[in-house]
Amino acid sequence: MTLEELTNSPDRDCSSTAKNLHIIISSFTFVLNLKLMKKIFCYTTPLSVYLQSPAIDFIQALTMVDNVSKQIKKLRTNHEAENLLNEAKTFASDKGLTESCLPDIRVRRRKIMPGEAPTEHLIVNPLDKFRTEVYFVILDQITSSILMRFDGARSILKDFSILSYGRLMATSNGEPIPNDLFETLVQWIPNLQLEELKNEYLIFASSFKNLHSSLNLTSLSNSENEIGITEENTYACDSDSSSNSNTLTKIAEKNLTSIQILKLISSYGLCAAFPNLFVAYKYLCTVPATSVSSERSFSKLKLIKTRLRSTMQQNRLESLLLLSCEKDIDIDLEEAINKYAFTSSILKKLLLFK
Repeated sequence: MTLEELTNSPDRDCSSTAKNLHIIISSFTFVLNLKLMKKIFCYTTPLSVYLQSPAIDFIQALTMVDNVSKQIKKLRTNHEAENLLNEAKTFASDKGLTESCLPDIRVRRRKIMPGEAPTEHLIVNPLDKFRTEVYFVILDQITSSILMRFDGARSILKDFSILSYGRLMATSNGEPIPNDLFETLVQWIPNLQLEELKNEYLIFASSFKNLHSSLNLTSLSNSENEIGITEENTYACDSDSSSNSNTLTKIAEKNLTSIQILKLISSYGLCAAFPNLFVAYKYLCTVPATSVSSERSFSKLKLIKTRLRSTMQQNRLESLLLLSCEKDIDIDLEEAINKYAFTSSILKKLLLFK
């Protein structure tokens, strides 16, 4: 409607541009391409939203990537292309567009010189041309881009996936583990002992089923700040046992996430018994699947370190960045005041009531 109004503009350039744009967006080819993009976005948008979320599960992210790739590959058939064409025709007829089908292709034949063999294969059918030059090309490019983006994380995922809830329960039921288990993980994480990690995993998995069944009235919170799961702080074992006991709430799901399993190890004081396994779970819960968190931090940096704060020290800047990036986490002000008061005897007298 805006373009139709602008076509009547007294400005010649404006009216001409609006008329051309109106013809383009009203064409059947434009509608068909929009229908294709809409169908692709139905699969890729949930993945994109999840990859941009602050709290992200590395295993779940790559699982969603594989699922989206499989769904897009299912679209790469002649039947799906014909269905898309029929949807576009129905839309064009309902909206009263001038075009309701793909335009015919004008055959351009090149003159063959004497002794030259014909090598060109001319595509005359408009649907075949759309399938081969647009539909299949777009789907192939999207699939390869998705898989290529996370191709380097496959080797780490193989070791990280063994730490998931399903694999823990399978190992607890007697399923054997691979011979090369955690070899890639040990090369990536420093100070991690391979044999000790395997033994700790087998011991933890053997008792995990009974431990999980005993949690029928309690569950582990997903909150990352309760166990210190941030990129700056992953020291969950430093808190005392009394604060850990307050982190148990009612169970919400049968399957535990990686953060909940890490919470389980931390809350029940199993860090000393499984030190290598605890470090592996900390890396699993903090490794980013995308660079969104880093980009978000740089965006906050421009807002915090302004021209008037150019002389700010690094420690204060990191603290302000952490407060700004994680402002959705609830902070107990009374506990914060108490911790600050205990740093000095003078503050203790001024801030704490006797």
